[in-house]
Amino acid sequence: MMGEQAGGRFGPNLWRRLRLALVALAVALALTACADEHPLDTLTEAGPDAQEINDLFFPVLGVAIIVFFLVQGAIIYLAVRYRARRRAAAAAVHSDDPDGDDLYGDDEYPEQVHGNLRLELAWTIIPTILLAVISVFTLISLVDLNEVSAAEDDLRVTVVGQQWWWEFQYHLDGDTSTPPDIVTANELVMPVRQQVPLGITSRDVIHSFWIPRLNGKKDAVPGRTHPWVIEADEPGRYMGQCTEFCGLSHAYMRMYAVVLEPAEWDEWVQGQLVDAAPLEPGEPGYEGQEVFLANCANCHVVNGVSDVNLDDLPDGMGDYAGANAITSALVSGAAPNLTHVASRTTFAGSIFDLYEDRAERIPYLEVAERGDLNRGDLEAWIRNAPGQKANDADGARGMTAFPGLTDGEIDALVEYLMTLR
Repeated sequence: MMGEQAGGRFGPNLWRRLRLALVALAVALALTACADEHPLDTLTEAGPDAQEINDLFFPVLGVAIIVFFLVQGAIIYLAVRYRARRRAAAAAVHSDDPDGDDLYGDDEYPEQVHGNLRLELAWTIIPTILLAVISVFTLISLVDLNEVSAAEDDLRVTVVGQQWWWEFQYHLDGDTSTPPDIVTANELVMPVRQQVPLGITSRDVIHSFWIPRLNGKKDAVPGRTHPWVIEADEPGRYMGQCTEFCGLSHAYMRMYAVVLEPAEWDEWVQGQLVDAAPLEPGEPGYEGQEVFLANCANCHVVNGVSDVNLDDLPDGMGDYAGANAITSALVSGAAPNLTHVASRTTFAGSIFDLYEDRAERIPYLEVAERGDLNRGDLEAWIRNAPGQKANDADGARGMTAFPGLTDGEIDALVEYLMTLR
C-alpha cells in the first residue's frame, strides 16, 4: 500500500514538473523574440569574421546535438529497461528483504560490460578522434580570424576599455606610436567592406570587446594591447557589449559599430578632424560653454576649448600621447572626448539614445540636424549620473552628480553640447 501510494504520488508530480518546464521554456522563447531593436545577435553574421565563426559553430553544434541525444537516449533506455517495478518494490516492503537485494535473480540484471576491451576502446577512441577533428578546424579558424590584410599605413583604431564606456582612438596613417587623429566614445565608426585593425587595451580592469555580428570577443587588459580585426559587409549599426565582468555597471557598458559607405566615411572623418571653436559672448551656446568650462572641463575634453591639463593651452590630440593622464594612467579617470558629441547617437556608455529618432531611421551624418534630442534623459544624466547608471564617482570611476546646477544652467549646457557637431 505504501509503495503504491508513493508511486501514485510520484507519477502526477513528475508530469506536473515536466509541464512547468515546458511552459517556462515557451515563455523564455517568447521573451527572446521581444528583444531590443539591437540585439546581441550571434547567429546573423554581417561580416566575414562573424561568418568564419558561424561556419565553425554550426557544424560543432550539430555534432554536439547528435552526441547529446545519443547519450541521453542511452540513459533513458537503461532507466526504463532496468527500472524497478512498482509491484516488486511494494513486495520488498512487506518481505524479509526490505532493501530488495534478493528481489531479482542474476538473470534480471543487465549484462555487465566492465572489462569489455572493444567497447571501452570504442568509447575512448571515437570521442578522441571527434575532438581532434574539431580542434584542427578551430585552429584554422583562429588563424583566419587573426589574419590582417590591411597595409601598414592604413587606418588603425586603438580601443580603450574603461569603467564603464569605450573610447576609440583613430590613427588614420596607421602609426599608433603617434597621437591619434580622432578620439571618440562608444561608437566605432568605420567604412564598409574594409578590414579595420584594432588594438584593444584597458585603463583599469579587464574588459572584453564584442560586437557579435562582426567578430568574436577579445579581452581588453590594462598594460597590454591585443590585436584584433573587424569588418562589415553592409552599412548599418551593430550593437556590442563588454563581456568580462568589470564592476557595478558591467551590464551597461555597451557600444555600437556604425558602418558607413566610403564617401560617408570620408565626410565623417573630415568633420571629426575639425576642433571646436571657442564661442564669444552673444553667440548661441556661449552661456552653456561657460557652465561647461566651470563644471565639466575638469574631466571632459573639447578640442580647441577645454584645458584639462591646466597647461594654458587648449586641449588637442597631442594630449593623448606620452605620460599624459588622459590616456596612459592604468586607472579610470579619463572621460569621453566631447568635441563632436552631438554627432553621435548614444551617450552614457550607449545605454541612452541621444536622439528620440533612432539612428537607423536617419542617416548617421544627418542625425545632429534632423534628430529629435532626447533632452529628458540627457538632462537627468547631467544632473545625477550615478542615479541613472551605478558608478563609483568618488573613486574616479564614472561621472559625478551636479546637484548644484540650476535648471537654467543645465538647459544652457545642453544647448552648448548640441553645438558640438
